[in-house]
Amino acid sequence: MTAPDEREGERAPARRRPRGRPYKNVPTAGSASMLGVGMIIGAVLGAGIALLVAPRAGWETRRSIARRAGSMGRGAGAWTKLGRELRKAARAKRKALELEAKKQEIETKRAARGEVIV
Repeated sequence: MTAPDEREGERAPARRRPRGRPYKNVPTAGSASMLGVGMIIGAVLGAGIALLVAPRAGWETRRSIARRAGSMGRGAGAWTKLGRELRKAARAKRKALELEAKKQEIETKRAARGEVIV
């Protein structure tokens, strides 16, 4: 007995060959440069279309973009603040570790001399 989809004597339709050149025959330098050119063109077109369909007038949009760019330059963003806090915490931890290492060194020297540590 056969499955209901299969009929005796009939073959499955032949697969079509893919169009274009095989991947192995594509030159890498030319295709990479074309990809870069395509990405640049796409970015420029996307930015232009975004400005055209923006919900505000052109001068308002430019002012908003300038404000955001200025705030990034001054370091007012949350990521900048987080970076400052992490650097501050790392400095404090480094100082604490250095102080602890000095204490350990002093205790080791005292113990080697036979002094009593209180």
